Amino acid sequence: MPKSTREQLARAYGVCAVSLLGCFVALVLLITHLDDPRLAPDPGLTGVLILLGCAFALSGLFVIAHRCAPGLGWLLLWAGLALPVAYAVLLTALFTDAGPLPTGFAIVLFLIADTVYLFMTYALPLWLPQGRLPDSRAVRGYALLLVPWSALHAYNDYAGFDWYGLPSFLAHGTWAAVERWLDGWLTPRLDLVPPLVIGLSLTVMAVRWARSRGPHPVRLLPLLPYLLWLAVVFLGYHLELSDTIYNFLLYGGIVVWQLSFAYAFARDRRWHLDRSVRKVLAAFSLAAVLMAGYLTIAVELSGYLPGARSTGAIVVAGGALVIGALLRPTVGWAARVVDRFYYGERAKPYQVVRDLAEQLSRAVAPGAAPELLCRTVVHTLGLPGASVVVDTRRGERELARLGRVPADCEVFPLAYEGVPIGRLYAPPRPGLDTLDRQDVDVLRFLADQVAPAIASLRLYEELQESRERIVLAREEARRRLRHDLHDGLGPALSGTRLQVDTARAGVPPDAPIAGTLIVASEGIGEAIAELRRITDGLAPAGLARLGLAGALRELAARLDAGPGAHPGIEVVFDPDPPPPLPAALEVAVYRICGEALNNVVRHARARHADLTVRITDTRVTVEITDDGVGLGPEPTTTAESADGTTGVGLRSMAERAEELGGTFAVIRGEHGTTVRAVIPRRGPHTRDVPRTSPGP
Repeated sequence: MPKSTREQLARAYGVCAVSLLGCFVALVLLITHLDDPRLAPDPGLTGVLILLGCAFALSGLFVIAHRCAPGLGWLLLWAGLALPVAYAVLLTALFTDAGPLPTGFAIVLFLIADTVYLFMTYALPLWLPQGRLPDSRAVRGYALLLVPWSALHAYNDYAGFDWYGLPSFLAHGTWAAVERWLDGWLTPRLDLVPPLVIGLSLTVMAVRWARSRGPHPVRLLPLLPYLLWLAVVFLGYHLELSDTIYNFLLYGGIVVWQLSFAYAFARDRRWHLDRSVRKVLAAFSLAAVLMAGYLTIAVELSGYLPGARSTGAIVVAGGALVIGALLRPTVGWAARVVDRFYYGERAKPYQVVRDLAEQLSRAVAPGAAPELLCRTVVHTLGLPGASVVVDTRRGERELARLGRVPADCEVFPLAYEGVPIGRLYAPPRPGLDTLDRQDVDVLRFLADQVAPAIASLRLYEELQESRERIVLAREEARRRLRHDLHDGLGPALSGTRLQVDTARAGVPPDAPIAGTLIVASEGIGEAIAELRRITDGLAPAGLARLGLAGALRELAARLDAGPGAHPGIEVVFDPDPPPPLPAALEVAVYRICGEALNNVVRHARARHADLTVRITDTRVTVEITDDGVGLGPEPTTTAESADGTTGVGLRSMAERAEELGGTFAVIRGEHGTTVRAVIPRRGPHTRDVPRTSPGP
């Protein structure tokens, strides 16, 4: 919905709310004073006039909400605002015995309201059939002339009105003279001029209708009740109808034709009403129906029950009506509270799915979808547990588990593009053998919505696993190659050089062959040096000689013993000695530790540094902490430094951790910097759990 439309609709809500408030105030004053003799002989008729204004406001709001004829909607809405507010002010002045100034203000406001009502009656056909006033200057000029005519008509109707016994300034001085002049000039012509004005407006409408490009046919519907109502207005007195029948046709006809206009324009389906607009329209309509119903009950019962017109009786009846009106929503609210307490948010499945989608959109880690699904099932729906399992090449793998997931639980397939990719396991609520139908529907809905995200996660992890297998195979191949070169080719070259040197020792120095043997020995020595360089490039030499723990301690001692001021480096292994690790993992840990310690020595200006390697069954955690100035004032993650730049060393450490499925972070604290890398021991496939049921 465009912003301008929302603003217009908000203004229409405000006008309609003020109209309903004025109607409520006026009806409360009227109903609580039904026994006031100043309202005689028919206080119920005053209530009908008040409710007519409310009906106009609702009709206008419906037309504006459908955005098909805003001009006509505002015409009805302003008429609906004027009448209830004018009656509310007038009755307030009446029952509070207000002075001349408030009473005069109430009378002027009532005359303005009647002018608006008469203008709407005369000018309404000008807005048809498109629902807006034409751009023609002649038509707009004619509509402008209808304003003073409506004001004169209203003044002539009510200048001599007794105003329920209130003192009226219209009965004195110049105002009384104007009223007498109008009564002598206008009253005899009221049988002729209003029909002519209405006839001219209808003629303009007919011409526009003929020239239009074909309005919606349903907009013909309001014309019939509108024309019949005009016939009652202008011919009713000549038909000698009783006051009851005349009033019924007059005021009932107004309600019918205005509701017909609202219905006809609301049938335009070019614009769709969203849920919030429909709720507001329903709330306003319900308020109007309740006020009309209470007025009807109060007026009817007051004629049959003794003392029913007393203020106390009316207040008690009003309280009973309010209690009755609040009973159903209160029961519904209590039921929703109980349902939410025991069953979570399952009554709002779309809200649950929307919240889950928002959480997925904010998630950074690719593997967040299964955990978010389990949290939604447990925390939002209130089920005791949840488990997400996917099918991989190595078998079933549990991606996430939360709460208690016994063997006897429901299974909800996860499928993407018709291909099963896994399952969601959810146990029944405590005390129940199975999930009820509503829980099953919501869980199936959740499973269908989150399946694409889990399918993407499975593809991502399969790709990551393939990458890790390549890295592991590469490092194992390098280890074997280094072993073969170091233990095979290296000793062979050394033995050959020894033989050459032995042969050279048995040859006289001045013999021609001596120079050749010297060149051969030096060539073999260069080959051995190149072989050492190659083997050192395949894997750190310290790892092969000393293992991971010995190599890191040797590295720390070498850095600590270098020239200049260096921090004291403490190396801690948990457990110590560490268990054997795959070659790729050992190399990654050694390289990350070496690069981090080099950063500490070169840049941190620290007095002390700790290197901690913790090894569990599932992961290796490496932490290098120092008390120096670190990298910058803010925490950083992955390979990005605090100043927004990416260092080669940081990027290298992050890549070594991430290529094995791990994470890397640099955290700047108040008293130093911590470099942390967490790497799975054998890659993500170590989480594979062969299973046939989601047992504990």
